[in-house]
Amino acid sequence: MKPINPRGNLSPEDCLYLYWFAQIKDDIKIKYEDFLPSESLINSYNDYLQKWIEDFRADPVRYQKTVDWDVSRKKTDYFREKLQAGHAFEVWVGREFQKYGVDLGSYLDEKGQYSGENAFGIEIKHDMKLSNTGNLYIEYQERLRNELPWTDSGILKDDNTKYWIIGGKEEYYIFYKQTLRSLYDQLRNGKRIYGCRFADELANGTSKGFLMNRKKAKELCLATSIEKFLRQRDQTYYATGYYYHGRRDCKYIANKKEEDLQIFSSAEEASTAGYHKCTDKNCFS
Repeated sequence: MKPINPRGNLSPEDCLYLYWFAQIKDDIKIKYEDFLPSESLINSYNDYLQKWIEDFRADPVRYQKTVDWDVSRKKTDYFREKLQAGHAFEVWVGREFQKYGVDLGSYLDEKGQYSGENAFGIEIKHDMKLSNTGNLYIEYQERLRNELPWTDSGILKDDNTKYWIIGGKEEYYIFYKQTLRSLYDQLRNGKRIYGCRFADELANGTSKGFLMNRKKAKELCLATSIEKFLRQRDQTYYATGYYYHGRRDCKYIANKKEEDLQIFSSAEEASTAGYHKCTDKNCFS
């Protein structure tokens, strides 16, 4: 949308925008046949448009809306609230990555998101209950209504996702998707994991997942900030025995000989090779 020239010929779009604006501005209903745009109305419209654009650009997290792909499906108010809150978190995450020169390349249409959430390969999940419960909810299956069969989603979805970022603006965690998938496989096979458990299923539930408490999340996550996550992607990792390490001077490998260490260019590479993240909280700082 562009400002309208009050002294030029009005296009079909101009006439429609002014017609709608006049009804909103004056809070009256008027037939189009009785509508007569004026120069003052056009100037008022242009002022409104300019302010809207400025406000939108200054705070896109508040103003940008997500798109409901299938309007034929009846959505509850709770669903719509979650949808918009989740979208606001996605916008915020995208802007945070842009601060460090990284464009996630978001897939905005329904077809595109079958391939993943974005070209970068990071799934963005807003967890509305984390601040109250202290737990992350990791989804692995979903359904639209309780009479429908379950379909794989979240960490079981077959797409380009390598990483998960989950939480909210004040607190979030970034994981390898592989780490979360491994936890799910262990829980499914009956292994007891401190800090993790399957969530209780509601009779009319539309989501299946498991819970992970903060302590376990801090232990297993790659990072708790986007800046730290991006910095770690470019560093060298050292592995020996059971763990991989982010610092050569980590107390667990400081006295190891160079020939006893395996060198990896990414934490993902070390994790794929079967090593687990060092438990020393200073090892990746």
